[in-house]
Amino acid sequence: MTLAETIDKYIDEGHRCSAYSLGDEISVIVNPSFAILPSQPHHSPFVVAAYCQHGKGTGRVNTRTYNIEAGGLFIVLPGQITELVKLSNDFEATYLLMTDHFTESLSIGNTFNLRNIIQSRPYQLLSAPAREAIEDYLRMVKNTITIEANPNRLEIVQLITRAFFLGLGYFLHEKDKADKVDNHQVKLTSEFLKLVEANYREHRDLKYYAERMGLTPKYISTVIKASSERSAMEWIERYVTLDAIAQLTSTDRSIKYIAYDLNFPSLSFFGKYFTRVVGLSPSAYRAEHKKNKDQHFVHLASK
Repeated sequence: MTLAETIDKYIDEGHRCSAYSLGDEISVIVNPSFAILPSQPHHSPFVVAAYCQHGKGTGRVNTRTYNIEAGGLFIVLPGQITELVKLSNDFEATYLLMTDHFTESLSIGNTFNLRNIIQSRPYQLLSAPAREAIEDYLRMVKNTITIEANPNRLEIVQLITRAFFLGLGYFLHEKDKADKVDNHQVKLTSEFLKLVEANYREHRDLKYYAERMGLTPKYISTVIKASSERSAMEWIERYVTLDAIAQLTSTDRSIKYIAYDLNFPSLSFFGKYFTRVVGLSPSAYRAEHKKNKDQHFVHLASK
């Protein structure tokens, strides 16, 4: 799906917003209205950065919930499962969408482990200097894109963006060090969730994760339940079914393909698994989604 197609799919056509796009590489969208449903999980094929300038909101990335407020920056990486849960009526934000091709051209690599920090903490409340920096960056990108006669627009935007993310990487690195809590249960839970996020498509058994962490399944279960109010198996099931929901609601893939993509041995096994966790069969869930686009419907987030 191209950048333009993604914008058309998720942004409400009836809402006026300002969009600044440079080919199929990068786009800045100011105050869009979303056509996607609240709490509808979906995959983004792009890097999406949302900078909140007014109001409040709630969003989820890979089952974790974040409260968004003015001055907050939300960054979602390709492949992560995102849910837009709620936005206040006065919510205002600017969104930056970048393709893989564009981000690779920035050559920022693993500077300050930026990608790892974003994966573990996609939402950050920025300091005053960081807010000023992102506002200046967005303004420069928009101004550059509007000068259509300039043949060097893409290179200029690449340089500006690289400089911004290098600066952001330093800020996030320092903030990440300051905010780390020396808590054994929190560390184990974080390690467990990172493992699940990376392996849930191939491994749905707790024994696998316990062995990877050098612990017993019983101990892992006790720690995860105590620190997150969900059992370890519930977390594994949430990752699997949220991915399935994202594919059922935001793609036209067959249910058989989704079962194969999530490494289930058969379509029947996938159907029973999904029904047990979510409360509806995959086909019923997809039909309910299509039928009730303007209503809330049963799904995993309410469990």
